[in-house]
Amino acid sequence: MKTFFASAERALTPQLMNDYNQFNNSEWISGFVNAMPDIVAILNKERQIIFGNDILMKQLGISNQQEMVGLRPGEALVCVNASKSASGCGTTENCRYCGAVNSIVESQITHEKVTKECRIIANKNGINEYLDLKITTAPLKYAGNDFSILSVEDITDTKRRDVLEKLFFHDILNIVGSLKGISDLLVRTSGDNQTSFKYIGIVNDLSKELLEEILSQRLMLSAENNELIVAFELANTYDLLNDPFNYLTHHKIAENKLILINPDAAAFQIFTDVTIVKRVLINLLKNALEASAIGNTITMNCQKLADKVIFSVHNPGHMPDHVKAQIFQRSFSTKGKGRGLGTYSIKLLTERYLKGMVGFTSSEELGTEFFIQIPCGQ
Repeated sequence: MKTFFASAERALTPQLMNDYNQFNNSEWISGFVNAMPDIVAILNKERQIIFGNDILMKQLGISNQQEMVGLRPGEALVCVNASKSASGCGTTENCRYCGAVNSIVESQITHEKVTKECRIIANKNGINEYLDLKITTAPLKYAGNDFSILSVEDITDTKRRDVLEKLFFHDILNIVGSLKGISDLLVRTSGDNQTSFKYIGIVNDLSKELLEEILSQRLMLSAENNELIVAFELANTYDLLNDPFNYLTHHKIAENKLILINPDAAAFQIFTDVTIVKRVLINLLKNALEASAIGNTITMNCQKLADKVIFSVHNPGHMPDHVKAQIFQRSFSTKGKGRGLGTYSIKLLTERYLKGMVGFTSSEELGTEFFIQIPCGQ
């Protein structure tokens, strides 16, 4: 069987059931795993579930242990990457960067306990759930055979709160610090009308930026908590491009970089939530600017495709494979620990609230282009 990372081989059903019966008939094994506060599963050397605790069964919505026997962890949790290959969990290109399969494989090789964080997009009933998990794998010798005992701690809320708080205070403090500095200059130059006017303009711009950041954080918190109310209205696609363009053209992250709107960008009426679309486009443009070098040109575009509209932002840089594989995960960031929600927020807002889709292309030859495709509406 084909694999891009971990072994694709699986144990046959008779062996799986033999192993399952050994654990199922052991009262101390059952008592031990069910005493654990988190999800616990016992895996064979092919990374397949042999036995799991009641918490795992509840998570999977099953009442019979045998329903999960033979599944790999990503398959049980309905990870979107597990279905990308016929060989299943652990065998796709994206699996190379998965903390779960790396924890299992490393523990099997070293015969040591290994703990890693894992980000999973789980598709349940057609809805994506973004999970942050702490995976711990330890070797287990039983009845003369080698197994692994796997525990899964859900740290989704902790990671979300941590990232949101760090991002919020980092951005807000930077803006407020600049606002305070300019305010001090206003006081010292109050006698010079021309200079005062210049600084007042800067204060006004910083105030707008501060308000924008606060509104952005409020929008994301509402979206994450499923409290965001969508309000559709008529809007012109060119205006939707132009607002983020005007907002970020003179922003510090655009310094010595050029933002262009493609002269062939389509201008037509759509029925959508203007606030959400603008937030998504601002994040697309911000990400492109932050990923671009001095002197680079970033191009915004809009096209109509049947009853859909496609907004895109292109920059000349390209992303390495490990970034591509994790780009839409909630807590993944190229900016450092505890930073960045850009691409995750783009995907969340577009797919959950605008009923659209998000994608990207990236190569050394053609650069990187992120796009969103959303319905034109009525």
